[in-house]
Amino acid sequence: MAKINLSKTNFLIKKTILITAGGTGGHIFPAECLAWEFNKIGWDIVFISDRRGSKFVKNLPSDIKIFIQDVESLNFRNPFKLLLSINMLLKGFFYSSYLLIIYRPSVVIGFGGYPTFPTILAAKIFRFKVVLHEGNAVLGRVNKFFSKKANAVACGFWPTIAPSGSNLFFTGNPLRNNILLKETKLFKLPRNGKLNLVVIGGSQGANFFSKIVPLSVSKLSTSLKKRIHIFHQARSSDCQKLKKEYQKLGIKSEVKNFFYNIENIFSDAHLIIARAGASTISEVLFFGKPLILIPIRNSIFDHQRLNANILSVKEAAFCIDEKECTSDYLTNKISKILLDSKLANKLSSNARNLAVPEASLNLKEIVLKIVNGDIIEFKN
Repeated sequence: MAKINLSKTNFLIKKTILITAGGTGGHIFPAECLAWEFNKIGWDIVFISDRRGSKFVKNLPSDIKIFIQDVESLNFRNPFKLLLSINMLLKGFFYSSYLLIIYRPSVVIGFGGYPTFPTILAAKIFRFKVVLHEGNAVLGRVNKFFSKKANAVACGFWPTIAPSGSNLFFTGNPLRNNILLKETKLFKLPRNGKLNLVVIGGSQGANFFSKIVPLSVSKLSTSLKKRIHIFHQARSSDCQKLKKEYQKLGIKSEVKNFFYNIENIFSDAHLIIARAGASTISEVLFFGKPLILIPIRNSIFDHQRLNANILSVKEAAFCIDEKECTSDYLTNKISKILLDSKLANKLSSNARNLAVPEASLNLKEIVLKIVNGDIIEFKN
């Protein structure tokens, strides 16, 4: 991996970075990490997202400039919504152009998601330097569209599927400070006592987990059920029902729509069941935990399956196709891991070996190299 000598970088002249990200955690979290890195070295930061992303801005540095745009993906099935979304994109383009002219950033960073399209388009038209970050193992629609026109594409997984001619560089997926600051523990599966089972439904597809996990857990042996403590992140509408189901099974549980102390929960976990979103995977790898991944059906470009397969091939996780994931099958996998310390330790060790805790620094180095016009050795 190429390195940069930060001591040679001239920080006397205050520079500006413009960051744009779609409004989901998978886009916002790595963007937030980069914002903090450039805040540390005194750069001015301009941050653009959509209304979904507005709920995350409280985690950004307090002195940065935040702009929220109304942008929606193109809906070709509904002519009225299509015209409305095109109108929003045009407004977003002109608004982004205005911000680019006013703030004159040294570089524009896009973290994917349709809200980034107008900003990246304006940046390319006005000839600003552009770096894209892709968290998944295949480029999303916006990143794919601009990949060959960008100065660099930083990848969270390797290999990453991208159009030929894209300037790819492996950085890993930046991790939030609350994750990085949490002390990691050497994994050990206890022979007796409590076993922490963590279930992360994600922003999409959580309903499937709310149905299958309680049913699967109900089929575990009595001795195993007595030891399990479940932490289940689910939709708000499912939380009360899940609590009652676990109570009927005699299983201790904490069921919430969002865990604000997820770093503590991951740190103490003995097994994690999750979708295969980039941010979730990267955080679990950091803590080195046994992992069962069930990629969401019909994800864009099948990115969740591709993410999960990279871990599965390297024996860092079990990957289960949602179509094949019956309650009996999931019960078998849960039992297999929690009753076999050798297998659990192997999964844990392989996961930890894939972690990239320095991803934020890697991405910052790429950005600084592009700004300074340094030569980068790309991976293609």
